[in-house]
Amino acid sequence: MQPTSPTGPLRFKSARGALAITRTVAAAMFLLGLAVPPASTQPPRPNEYDVKATYLLDFGKFIRSSRTSSPRSSFDICTLGRDPMGASLDALAANSTVGNLPVRVNHVPDVTSAKSCAIVFISSSEGDRLREDLAILGDADILTVSDAPGFLEHGGMIQFVLVSHHVRFAVNLDAVNRAHIVLSSELLRVASFVSGKTPTGELP
Repeated sequence: MQPTSPTGPLRFKSARGALAITRTVAAAMFLLGLAVPPASTQPPRPNEYDVKATYLLDFGKFIRSSRTSSPRSSFDICTLGRDPMGASLDALAANSTVGNLPVRVNHVPDVTSAKSCAIVFISSSEGDRLREDLAILGDADILTVSDAPGFLEHGGMIQFVLVSHHVRFAVNLDAVNRAHIVLSSELLRVASFVSGKTPTGELP
């Protein structure tokens, strides 16, 4: 597998899929007080990490495990390493649910503390520990996400990338399949780049 970063603007393959993602992003930005109003006075535009925080929450609505696992009491989104999203992710998660489970944000001190999470954002501050972090998580039913360069090549699942100054994401399906996670086809259609084989159990 030789994943590469996208070089052109994102082209949505499905209008329904595009709307499903972008409407959620827009709604979350509104909750953060970051949506642009029609009035002439506009608040600051959302920064890169505001958008990444919104995507992290949104990803939970488009994934499921392909095997039976212990029931969860909450849907935990964890951050490992330096947390650049800070209050944005906490604000978005407040009073949010995924699959009828309350969303909880955990800022874990080490990778072993992330094994009970549903989604783990591994900060680029982890640097040389990326391979070790991913190896420790192994085949757990955890969606791994990062904006670290080369994250997909290291075995990560979703990597944030900048395309024409906009935050998009690329997907490594081989890593997703090893973890027994299934991604919705709607999510894959709006990814800027997808490598690996789509499983037959793909969500609609």
